[in-house]
Amino acid sequence: MTRRELISTGGGVRLFRVFDDTGKLIGTDQEPIPTLEESNAATLRGRLLQAIAANVTYAALTAPTAAQTTAQTRRNTQQNTALIRLMLDLLDTADGT
Repeated sequence: MTRRELISTGGGVRLFRVFDDTGKLIGTDQEPIPTLEESNAATLRGRLLQAIAANVTYAALTAPTAAQTTAQTRRNTQQNTALIRLMLDLLDTADGT
């Protein structure tokens, strides 16, 4: 297994030194630094994946309490906001999601 060590960031990329299992330097690697919009889109997608499990749990309740219904309504509003942001490419923020 290789290990990477961050050298620098700049120009929209992260630059790494790459070492082998023995600690010997075997080269360098780089990866793009995500834009704010890319980061927000990933955050929204992650929240929506978590929402699936919460929605399934809520749907399985036979008689949700008033507090559970209120909480679910709030979550649904946040989930809808996240979906709208993703669909309309409004990724300058993840607020309200």
